[in-house]
Amino acid sequence: MTHQQLLLQNSEKGPVRLIAFVLNVISGATLLTMMLITCIDVIGRYFLNKPLLGSTEISEVLLGVMIFTALPVISWRNEQVVVDILDSFVTPPLNFIRGVIFNVLSAIALYFLGQRIIALGARALKSGETTEYLHIPVGAVLNSFGILCWVTALALLTLGIYRLWVEYQMTQAPIATEASI
Repeated sequence: MTHQQLLLQNSEKGPVRLIAFVLNVISGATLLTMMLITCIDVIGRYFLNKPLLGSTEISEVLLGVMIFTALPVISWRNEQVVVDILDSFVTPPLNFIRGVIFNVLSAIALYFLGQRIIALGARALKSGETTEYLHIPVGAVLNSFGILCWVTALALLTLGIYRLWVEYQMTQAPIATEASI
């Protein structure tokens, strides 16, 4: 493991590391559950002529859970998909400034998205809206997604910018070679 990888790995400590672990476990368990539900539904539908009742609803809710629990971790680690074709032509300070601007704009967008999702959730709770087969309260699900949008926005503004700063500092520090160690 290189010195740079160690620095980035050690930028997650204490409660941040625990939160990342919990969110990753939830997201991974959700994906596994979705795969199992799909397999059970397909086997039941084509071999036993008895599909799993509500499998579409469960899959829809679990897909949202998987996405919104993975989003904060992906965001603060800056692991989202990027096009870096111009990164080699841009100086590290400009890359840092661009990253900060991207994080701030993304956080603002996620704040307003979360606000809108929570408004929809409140409306669904007020009207008592549930899913068709399993009667899952739609408002509670939407509210949790909205809150996770806000968590992601906060993560982008705090941990995301801190991580960008650590990466920028690594580009400024002289890199030790094996011969100098």
